[in-house]
Amino acid sequence: MADRSKFLAVVTAGLGRTEVLAPTSITQTAGFEDAATAKANADNASTDASDRSSELADQMAVEAVKAGWKVHRASNSEDAAGYITSICVEKQATSVLRSNHHALDQIGVDIAVTTTGATLETTEHSGEYSQYQIEESKSKAFSADIGITGVDYAIAETGTVVLHPRRGLSRLVSLAPPTHIAVLRPGEVLDSLDELFAMERNDFMSVELAGSMNLISGPSKTADIEGTTVTGIHGPLEVHLVILADV
Repeated sequence: MADRSKFLAVVTAGLGRTEVLAPTSITQTAGFEDAATAKANADNASTDASDRSSELADQMAVEAVKAGWKVHRASNSEDAAGYITSICVEKQATSVLRSNHHALDQIGVDIAVTTTGATLETTEHSGEYSQYQIEESKSKAFSADIGITGVDYAIAETGTVVLHPRRGLSRLVSLAPPTHIAVLRPGEVLDSLDELFAMERNDFMSVELAGSMNLISGPSKTADIEGTTVTGIHGPLEVHLVILADV
């Protein structure tokens, strides 16, 4: 606690203030509300996403385009699979990686990719693996032409896709290949970041929170180089969002 008090004193001085606030004790909730409230908020967010699925999917499509996604509204599973096939053909893909999201199985992504002659693998760079296996997985990710994932959540307010890396979903699937395709089901779209944080808080309180979270809002961009915006430096140059029909 002494170290924490010293840290707060340094920050206080850095801000030009004189009064050092006494540190509060760290509780099991880490400053969050109680577990019952967290669950209620998460349930409300989930219900809202379900009840307003069509509306939120429409808003997501609009905001995603603004963010730089190439959006395809698929009328059915065959349409979604056909769109993915067309991207593989256009990019002359020879190697494709996919996550283990159920949405990809629903549209038959394996057949959609392999019919083009490309190889398809499901990433497993997570959990207990040897250093050799980890390096091999990384090598495959950086040599792949396309990465395909489902979506854990999406944020209609910002056109953002949210992914939790885990077994069967290395973060590299959406980051390393030059093209990323995300397949979104309408019920997975949340209204705003507030709802996302409600879901995350509940996972934290339930001890189910994932170790990390990727928020993807369009292709990779940076303006570090002489203030000029450059696309595709730290991630995919091109990102596609396939929004499945609300059934």
